[in-house]
Amino acid sequence: MSYTDNVKTPVGNIQITATDQAITSIAFGEELPVCTNELTQLAQTQLHAYFSGNSTSFQLPLAVSGTLFQQRIWEQVNQIPYGSASNYSAVAESSGNVRAVRAAANAIGRNTFAIVVPCHRVIGRNGSLTGYRWEAWRKEWLLKFEQQRSR
Repeated sequence: MSYTDNVKTPVGNIQITATDQAITSIAFGEELPVCTNELTQLAQTQLHAYFSGNSTSFQLPLAVSGTLFQQRIWEQVNQIPYGSASNYSAVAESSGNVRAVRAAANAIGRNTFAIVVPCHRVIGRNGSLTGYRWEAWRKEWLLKFEQQRSR
């Protein structure tokens, strides 16, 4: 069975989808019809804690689906500390392939777990806010939000 929930945030509605075993996606979008379970409720609780400034990390069972390379990239993105940013080149290098910048950027763009896998923390080498799947203004807002709370 599939479950859904929504979280209203300062940067728009977040859709949570799950099975009985894991969260399958956390994405910005229109409200979904609600049919919750323990996992969607857990994700909602943790997202509320994040946006209220009471939490800087997530402990959720995610159904991560991607190639081995994509999963390595997402693991590297998860290592970027709250309130910090890295760049696509550094993520590619830390994954073991310094020349795979474009492939790393594509993997980051395929992340289906907004905020939880913090792809918003990856910026251009020149500091530009490029390539955010859910619009650059959200990326800017999330980065500023985390930087203000990490001081």
